[in-house]
Amino acid sequence: MSAPAPLPAGGARPAAGPFTAAPGRVWRSRHFRGLVPPALLLVLWWLATTHEWVSPLVLVPFGQLYDAARDPQVFSSLAEGIVSTFSRLLKGYGVGVGVGLLLGIGMGLSHAFDRIMGPSFHAVRQVAILAWIPLLTAWFGTGDLCKIVFVAIAASKPVVMGAFEGVRSTPAQLLEVGRVLGFSRLKMLRWVILPSSAPSIVTALQLSLIYSWFASIGAEYVIGVMSGGIGSVVIGAQEHFRTDIVLLGVTVIAATGVAMNKALRSLPDYLFRWRRARA
Repeated sequence: MSAPAPLPAGGARPAAGPFTAAPGRVWRSRHFRGLVPPALLLVLWWLATTHEWVSPLVLVPFGQLYDAARDPQVFSSLAEGIVSTFSRLLKGYGVGVGVGLLLGIGMGLSHAFDRIMGPSFHAVRQVAILAWIPLLTAWFGTGDLCKIVFVAIAASKPVVMGAFEGVRSTPAQLLEVGRVLGFSRLKMLRWVILPSSAPSIVTALQLSLIYSWFASIGAEYVIGVMSGGIGSVVIGAQEHFRTDIVLLGVTVIAATGVAMNKALRSLPDYLFRWRRARA
């Protein structure tokens, strides 16, 4: 038996070729590992439908799902549903963010205002979001207005907390510099407090948008299906035993949520890129 090839000078082994990469490098890839659970679920789905382990009312074959996706009527209903959901989402999010910023910044700037509004806000914050539905439906019915208010409540809570914490965490040194420069209260807010609290506020806005998305879908599931939305499409398909449309709707909801999450995660890097430039 021939002797093993000698190592190069210094004891280093030769560089691995394209088919002899470092052991486990591909398996250790974060992106690759993230695809393993969906792939396993798809294989299990294919086996279950091919061997008829479950009823077609529970899980449809891939071919039926593909045919439904190609149906112009189904595609139109899903597209109209997602547009309707986003319309309510943006309205509720805008109202919730506006109220949340005013309340959070006001509580952060003024201890007196915090003592007045803080206890009420923290009491309301403890109420689970779904617990508002009976009261909101009694006040606003089951139309768009009720859903928009529901989304606004969900959106406002993290914004209030983020704005409050951001304002209160402004370094005392920056405030002292503003006083030395003779800044008025408005200039102090604009040039010192808001820039310092911006990262906390942006994080709160990210979390608020995610909560708003959940609330938009939940409102369509729970409050009513008559005003449209992607959740209403899913509920309507379930009532007509169209499991293929239900699965398509859930896929659209999941894909939209993933896209929003990825966009939101890159937002701070874009907004605060000037900090990296100064570092």
